[in-house]
Amino acid sequence: AMLTGQTGINPMEIFGILVLLAIQLVTNVSIVQAFSIAAVTAIACGLSGDLMNDAKSGYLLKTNPTTQIVAEGIGGVIGAVVSVIALLVLKESFGGFGTEALPAPQARAVSAMVGGLSHIPAFTIGLIIGIALYLLRLPSATLGLGVYLPFSISSIMGVGSLLFILASRFVPLKKRGDLKEKVNLLASGFLGGEGITGVVLAIIFMLS
Repeated sequence: AMLTGQTGINPMEIFGILVLLAIQLVTNVSIVQAFSIAAVTAIACGLSGDLMNDAKSGYLLKTNPTTQIVAEGIGGVIGAVVSVIALLVLKESFGGFGTEALPAPQARAVSAMVGGLSHIPAFTIGLIIGIALYLLRLPSATLGLGVYLPFSISSIMGVGSLLFILASRFVPLKKRGDLKEKVNLLASGFLGGEGITGVVLAIIFMLS
């Protein structure tokens, strides 16, 4: 919950990696079993986090919680089918994942955990820094995302943060709450528009 609040991102794959590491300390599992464990854990955490976020929105809008949970369950089933189709379309159109067009950093992280840590000292250093930042009450997840994501993505995130800071300087203190709400809506529109555009372009490339 704290990571989602700090970054706006539900770190599903991180929980999958943690559970996978814990299981690998106890017993040996095959690659298929390891990926299955990570996938089930990540999806369960993702649905739970999404449900909590939506439940808060529903509470503010005075939505019936029972109806909302039923809708979430239906959406989860439909999403499981649609997401697989979308992934297959993207893979077919852009030549697979892990390429320059589709870097898929989360998938690479899970793959590294399944295949075993190749750079244990680097992992240990990152682990120690993350613990230290957490104890200092600093947003370690934000720093981790900046290092973790490709520069083409993290640099744009930095530019967006800088623009928000500059814009807030010209807005009175009492109206900064409204500015933040509008910026969040604008950013949500950017994310949604990019996702829809990517899928549409992938379908066009596949059919052409």
